[in-house]
Amino acid sequence: MERGEKAYGDPGNLAKGPNVDLVICSTRVSKHLATVGPSLKAGKDVIVEWPLGKSLPDAKELLRLKKEGGEASCRQPSIKTAPLIKKLKELVDGESIGKVLNSSWMGQGGQQMESVTKGVEYLGIGEYRGNLITIRFGHQIDYFQQVIKVIDFPAGQQIGTFIKDTDDTIFLVGILSNGAPISYAFRGGKPFKRVPGIDWRIYGEKGEIKISADIPFISIFDGGIQVLVHDFETDEVIEVEIEKDGLGKLPMEARNVGRVYGAFRKGVDNCTFEDAMERVEFLDLLELENGHIVK
Repeated sequence: MERGEKAYGDPGNLAKGPNVDLVICSTRVSKHLATVGPSLKAGKDVIVEWPLGKSLPDAKELLRLKKEGGEASCRQPSIKTAPLIKKLKELVDGESIGKVLNSSWMGQGGQQMESVTKGVEYLGIGEYRGNLITIRFGHQIDYFQQVIKVIDFPAGQQIGTFIKDTDDTIFLVGILSNGAPISYAFRGGKPFKRVPGIDWRIYGEKGEIKISADIPFISIFDGGIQVLVHDFETDEVIEVEIEKDGLGKLPMEARNVGRVYGAFRKGVDNCTFEDAMERVEFLDLLELENGHIVK
């Protein structure tokens, strides 16, 4: 190790480190509470990768520890910093398509169909709570809800040497705050060859926005992204340019995380623990409504 860095083998000792300014948690979901709980209690600045703990009780405890620790800055990597999401929100809020009447989202990608990669078997084990719903769907419904708000929504199989008991497919039907319906369909596995991994439509009174990309995780990866706006009055289709920033040279996985770190350095809160609680409560309700027992 260089420049006098110190390694800690215990979260409690890390929390006591006098020279520790920021604690970043990217461990398996089921270990979030144990990993950063002591640092939150000690008042350290903390960033936790999504989701916030493995369950609603975990998230509530993390939020309680954050408040107990005082003025610590507690964030989660946020899609609000992604240039694409900023542009989509600008298009919707800016009335380029008028009042939103409907939105549909369809995507495919990631793991968790017939197999998972060695080393991430936890994606197929329900008790670990790191799966298609909590991670992939959590990220996607987050950027979905940043662009257009949703307020309502109406058995395992054997793989290799363990029993997989997490979901492969998600369907969501919801209602926007203005009463317009939305639909969402997502499955794990590879997209159909030469077909976009996401087809997202936002239909308004004056026009429609169409978003497509190689994979559906557009808040993190920006491969093959295209945004088109159909103006009903002129009957023209315009391709929208997404603004670039100085992080374009980084690997795709690092770009939005880099934006979070940049915001932290400037003292900007893009996504607090309180924000994350809204998503955790939504996922908890969704699973309970569908007969899942969340521990």
